[in-house]
Amino acid sequence: MMLTTTAVYALTPKGAELARRLAAEYGGLVCVPARMAKEGEHGFGTLRECVGESYARFTRHIFVAAAGIVVRCIASHLQHKSTDPAIVVLDQQGQFVISLVSGHLGGANALAQDVARITGGTAVITTATDTESLPSLDVAAMEAGCAMHNIGAVKHVNGALLAGQTVTVFDPDNRLGLQTGPHAHLFNFTETMDEAPCGGAAVLVTWRDPMCMALGEQTLVLHPKVLHLGIGCRKGRSADAIESFVRRELATRMIALESVAGIASVDAKADEAGLLEAARRLCAPIQFFPADTLKGVKVPNPSEAPEKAVGTRSVAEAAAIVSAATGRGAGILIQDKLKDSGTTLAVAMEIA
Repeated sequence: MMLTTTAVYALTPKGAELARRLAAEYGGLVCVPARMAKEGEHGFGTLRECVGESYARFTRHIFVAAAGIVVRCIASHLQHKSTDPAIVVLDQQGQFVISLVSGHLGGANALAQDVARITGGTAVITTATDTESLPSLDVAAMEAGCAMHNIGAVKHVNGALLAGQTVTVFDPDNRLGLQTGPHAHLFNFTETMDEAPCGGAAVLVTWRDPMCMALGEQTLVLHPKVLHLGIGCRKGRSADAIESFVRRELATRMIALESVAGIASVDAKADEAGLLEAARRLCAPIQFFPADTLKGVKVPNPSEAPEKAVGTRSVAEAAAIVSAATGRGAGILIQDKLKDSGTTLAVAMEIA
């Protein structure tokens, strides 16, 4: 089966025609009973078996079929709202397009609305915040590019909004856009993190590790991707050594790994296997800058050693600053050079 973003399923000849129309719109794969399959389509024996093979391979699944059949086929594959793909179900006339699973984080609500636009039908959205025209904090976090530290707290924050309660928000840079949006009156915006967890539902937008805070289950912690790690390492340094050093130093300084937007180093390290593997394990993209680029960056701790080795007096600090400056406009060190026997680390933050 060809790997694409969207799979579109149908069970009847009329449904198959609609499935082909939708697949053409989304560049998706048509999945129909083998007897109906055309060239380039996936013909299956049973829908249940087909879903079992394809569920985890696609980020979006559109079913032109009865909702009950679809529920029975996907039930055993459902894991969690943070990981399940978008599931949309519609009738073969395209009259009703139901957002069935992962309406917010998976994007099924938006997909249902778009499919309804194509078919001329009606999108059926049942998530409570949407039906009440209220903001959903998981959607706001996703749109702002924030990682959710404790996704379970979303239900408490959204629940408070649905109950008409004020939610306290610490978001000094207004990354969620709530301070200037139409729903600003629903929130109490605070300038200090200490006020947010004092009681009731709250949202903290911070690059700080929440392990240093006394938070209740109603406090949703969001980590904006604004930190950049500059890393220098000795030739042949292992991934285990680099990874453990980074994790330890960030934890010691109460810096959330979830806020790391990327890792950077000098281009002489572009083929350093340990560094590349450590970046993969830390789930952060890595980029490399020419020594000449890093040379021109003013840093607090320049050194002659890296200049002799790779052509610049700073690797970690300079790379962190340059990487952060490729984000929102500028970069500033929040943690100067740290080092052990074979790795150096610096942390810079994007600033507007």
